[in-house]
Amino acid sequence: MIRAGLVALVVLAAAPALAEEAPAVAQARADAEALVAREALIEELGGMGAVDQATRVTFLKVRKTASPEDRQALDAIWAEHYEPIDRKHTERLKVLLAGRGWFTPEEVGQRAADGAFHIVNHSPDLAFQKEALAKMEPLVAQGRAPSGYPNLYDRVAEQEGRPQRYATQRARCVDGRHAMPDNVEDPAGLEKRRAALGLQAMPEYLKGLDTMYGRCDPPKG
Repeated sequence: MIRAGLVALVVLAAAPALAEEAPAVAQARADAEALVAREALIEELGGMGAVDQATRVTFLKVRKTASPEDRQALDAIWAEHYEPIDRKHTERLKVLLAGRGWFTPEEVGQRAADGAFHIVNHSPDLAFQKEALAKMEPLVAQGRAPSGYPNLYDRVAEQEGRPQRYATQRARCVDGRHAMPDNVEDPAGLEKRRAALGLQAMPEYLKGLDTMYGRCDPPKG
């Protein structure tokens, strides 16, 4: 028994030490484990975001060429069928966002990060939109502004009666075409602010609105 034990020790001592993983492999392993741990979160954010966008694509396709009278009827359909979805998504995102920072593409992937943004951007809850905006601010300061941040900033500003910073909301309607909003802070610096966050120049942006929404309706009254 003693001799057998000595032989085993000699064999173990002679065996080469297990090679440590290369740093790149170790990082890939850690990333994979973290991603798997977030799988349910990624699927939920991406799924809710996909529903958010599907409702709007479907609705806007019909509304784009509808008459003013039909648009009123369509808006009633929206309120009945789609607004409840926005409210449901809002309540769920509140739970997922509690106690943490904003979702980044590095953490959950671009599709899920975009999904989270679409939900908060279309939320009927101003207080929640302001909370999410505050969570995005540190990323903006780092030059990592979340996709759509300017839209949410302007949406909150408008609801609070402040000028827009990026001119992303409520374009004016001039002869059936979308035109520059009239409530923009420092209009002379607008294009520079938009370019800093990767937004189109205003002429191209307004043309895109015409293409997406069709003829605009002037304010009533």
